[in-house]
Order: sequence, then structure tokens, then C-alpha cells
Amino acid sequence: MELEQWKQKYYDQLDNLEKREQDWEKLETTLKRTIGRLSLAAEGQNAALDRHINNLRSSIKNNINQQHLESVVDDISRVLSKLEDKQSGPKRESINTLEILIEKLSLPDNANKSRKKLLKKLAKSDDTSRDDLLKESVNFLLSVIKTEKTDTNKPGIIDRLFNANNPAPETQQATIQSSLSSSDEQQLTLYKNCLIELLNKLDNPDSPNGKLSALKINARDAKQKIELDKLSDQLSNILHEQTKNIDSSIEETPESTKQEDIDPTLQPSIQELLIRLLEQLIVPADLHDEAEDMKHRLEQETKPDNWKKLLKDVALLINSIRSRMQKEKHEFENFLQQVTDRLKAMDNFLQNETSSLKQAETQGKDFDESVDLNVEEIRKDINQATELSSLKENVNTKLDVISGHIKFYRESEIERSQKSQKEIDSMHSKMLALEDEANQLKKVVIEKNKQAMFDALTGIPNRLSYEKKSAEEIARWKRFSNPLSLAIWDIDLFKKVNDTYGHKAGDKVLKTVAQLLIKSIRETDFLARYGGEEFVMLLPGTKQEETLRLVNKLRQKIETCGFHYHGESVNITISCGVSSFNENDNLNQVFERADKALYKAKENGRNQCVVSSCLSD
Repeated sequence: MELEQWKQKYYDQLDNLEKREQDWEKLETTLKRTIGRLSLAAEGQNAALDRHINNLRSSIKNNINQQHLESVVDDISRVLSKLEDKQSGPKRESINTLEILIEKLSLPDNANKSRKKLLKKLAKSDDTSRDDLLKESVNFLLSVIKTEKTDTNKPGIIDRLFNANNPAPETQQATIQSSLSSSDEQQLTLYKNCLIELLNKLDNPDSPNGKLSALKINARDAKQKIELDKLSDQLSNILHEQTKNIDSSIEETPESTKQEDIDPTLQPSIQELLIRLLEQLIVPADLHDEAEDMKHRLEQETKPDNWKKLLKDVALLINSIRSRMQKEKHEFENFLQQVTDRLKAMDNFLQNETSSLKQAETQGKDFDESVDLNVEEIRKDINQATELSSLKENVNTKLDVISGHIKFYRESEIERSQKSQKEIDSMHSKMLALEDEANQLKKVVIEKNKQAMFDALTGIPNRLSYEKKSAEEIARWKRFSNPLSLAIWDIDLFKKVNDTYGHKAGDKVLKTVAQLLIKSIRETDFLARYGGEEFVMLLPGTKQEETLRLVNKLRQKIETCGFHYHGESVNITISCGVSSFNENDNLNQVFERADKALYKAKENGRNQCVVSSCLSD
């Protein structure tokens, strides 16, 4: 019976090991998906970076080659460093626009030398010298115009700027020639006419929001040179924005095109996504401080120059966590091997005991037969004896033989008993040690299961726990047809909190919201952290309208919680989408409806709850 129990324990441990292996495979898959999503979030910034990101996604699809992966990370880091160098340099937005403008001019041959000299000067300058270079560029254009004043049949400088085929109107030609005077008023008039003609050439139905038309009106009304200078600056900024939009539209991928309407300030940064990844991992106790230090570094070291080091360190940390899991796996396998070995020893012991019992049984039979034989011979000797002395001698001889058999049998039994007792004591000690190890392993398994089912940061159930609970609640809903609702929560402007106060403040917000929600729900309700700043709630026995009243009370409680960080009041609000299970619904359908309702709550201004039944199809 005891052997069967140990065999059952052994099989149970094998089942647990298979489950742990499946969990490890799921974690590896999750890490790959996370890297894939991080790479998608980083796409669209640079064509070279996108190529390396695609290479990164390809390298993690199948078996991971560590050397190749490190090479890809190095390539990404080099591109990011170049981008950082480019972004950290002095601003040249206005100068770049002016440089493009001068390059595109169609000028006579005798002006090319002066143009090259001006372009060389522009290439070495930045926006701090913008005003001086703008004046120098205007003087260069005026000098070109003066050299052409004798040839009235040639197209004007502004026409050639845009390769126009039609000559300037005679009124404009006359205006330009009459303005070629050294007086300030004539210079101002020439400046104004050049700017207006330039705006006439640029203005078209596709111009941005009528900005060029507004500039044209302001140019006509300008009375001083400083006003024209400001208008020139505005024109330069408009042209720069258009150039930037054209460049970005060329480099955009299909994914980035779909996301062009999303405010980039609301998108999580790579550092924030890595922090979320670390929050989702089950970190062993001895690596907890190292994981916290890594989160702090990700929060502080935001420059792309640091990304190479950070990515490697995050990879090393994840590898350490994986190594700990592998170590636990090996320890578990060793324990199961010990169980196997001890079960084999127990089996050998039982076999030896069985053999020993059979041997004792055979010895007992031999002893009985020997005693019976000697007793029978004594009887014969008594019956056949004629003399008392010979009878006594024969009886004594037979009794000595019987005593010898009894002594041998007793010694054999004592030896067998002592040997058996020694083996039993040894087996008992081993069984106690095995039971103690099994209890310790049981505690570890319970703790690991708890870690796997609960969010490390907030202390509430996590997504894995939600998936298990949702399956149970849906099965109960199908069996008894009781109402079942689902609510999705999302903290409003959570990224702004992280950016303004730091990720420690964000962590405190997550903990506060989680505790406020879980302490305020009913015993039958279930709350879990779904990921990032999102929470999900199951409300059995509650229809959609009643659920809306409940979640609105929770929303108001969070709004009025009076959250402070380092003595400073921080406004926290939360939005919620609600949907109920209808006939033939599955979890994905209900979740999608609740998610759309949450999106609608955000779109309507946040800090509100919306039910899916209020949405139009």
C-alpha cells in the first residue's frame, strides 16, 4: 500500500515537471513576443534602423543564436548612436531650408561662384547665425537682380527659382527695376515685392491651412523691415515643416502609416516597455535588487548612447532569471531521480525480504523434518533396545543432533532478523529524508505557483490568473445561465505621470489603484492586472447596467483618493469599458467589445465608464 502511494507521488511529480516545462516554454514565447512588439514600437524612425529591427525579429523566430543576436543588437546600437549624435547636434532647421532654397535657384553662370561660396558658408553654420545668413542671402539675391536689370526680356529671379516658363508681368518688372535704389525705402519695397512674389509662386490649394495666404496679406501690410524679417522667419518654418513631412512620408512603413494619427507623446518609450517587461517577469528573490536597479537605470539613462549597454544588461538579467529557472528545473529533476533511486532501493529491499522469508520458510521445513526424523529414530531405538546403557547412549546422541538443529535454526533466525531490522531502519531514515525533501519541494512549488499567478508589483492576480479564472466563470455562466460582465480599466495619462514624476511614482500609482479597486469589489468579483496600466475585472451575477453603476462608484473613489508623491498632489483618474456575456459569446468577443467601450471613454475625454451596448455598430 505504501509502495503504491510513493509511486503515485512519483507520477504526480512527473506531471508537475511537465507542467513546469510547459510554463518555461510559455515564458520563452512571451519574451519573444515582447521583443517583437518592442521592435514594432521602435519602427518608423529610420530606414536603417528598421532593417536591423526586421533582422532582430527574424533571429528570434526559431532557435536563438546568441552570437548572431548580439551582433544584431550591436548593429541597432550603432544606428541609435548615430541618430543620437544627429539629434544632439546644433539645430540647423532654418539653415537647411535656406540651403535648399539657394541650391534650387536657377541663376546665371556668373553668379554660380558667389552661390557656391554662400552654400559653403551655410554648410558650416547653424540656426544661431540664421539672421545674419538670411540678410546675406537676401543681399546675394539683390546683387543677382541688379546684374540683370539691363535685360528686361529675361525671366525674373523668382520665376527662375520655381522654373516658371511665363515671364513676370510688366508691372512687376517695372517695380523691381524702380526699386534698385540705395535708399532704405526702395530696399524695403524691393524686399516686400520679392517676398510677395515668392509667396505667389508657393501658394496653391494644397498649402497648409492657408498659412501662405495669411503671410501674403501681412507682407502687403508691412511697413518696416523688421516685420518682413519676421514674415521671412515664418515662411522658413513653414517650408521646413513641409520638407520634414515629405521626408517622413517617404520613410514611413505601412505600420507607421496606420499609426500617424496617434499622438507620439502617448506612446510608451522603449525604456518604459522594457520596465513593463521586467514587471511581468517572475524574478527570484536573490535577483530582486538587481531587477529594481535595472528599472532605475532604464528610467534615468534615456539617451540612445546608453541603449546598447542597457539592452545587453537587460538581456543578461533575463538570462540570469532563465538560468535560475533552469537550476530549479535541474534540482527538481535531481529530486525526482532521488525518488526513483529510493523507490528502486525499496523494491530491492522488499524483494530481499521476500527471498529471506522464503529461505526462512525452507529452513523451518528442513528443521521440522530433521526433528521429526530424529524423534522417530529415538522411538525405534526405544522399541528395539535390549540394554539400558545402549539406549541412553543412542537417545543422548539423537538429542544432541536435535539441539544442534534448534541452535542453528535460532542463530539463522536471529541473524536474519537483525539484518532485516538494519535494512528497515536504513529504509526508514531514507523515507524520512525523502518526506522532508518532498515537503520542502511542496512549499517551493506552492510559492512558485503563487508567484506565477500574482503580479509582483501590485500584489493582485495577474493575466495568467485572469485567464484561469475567466475559464471557470464562463463554464459556470454556461451551466447556470447567470449574468456575467467584464470590465477593462485603464489609468488615464499614465505615461505623463511616468514622464513627469518618474517610474517610481508610476509604480506607486499602480499599487494605489490596484489596492483601491481590490478592496472595494465584492467577494464574488475578480480583479487582475492585465498588463501595463490596464486592469480587468469579472463580475458574476451582474448585468451590464448594474455593472456600470458599480464601476462608476469605483471610478469616483479613485478620482477622489487624494494621491500625493513627495508631498505634491497628483491627479489620478481612470477610464473603464464594460460588456456583458450574451448567448453564444466567447471571451475574445466580450473582451473586444469592452475594449472598444474603453477606447470610446478615452475618446470622450477620459475619467468615465462606457458600456458596449451604447456603441453604434
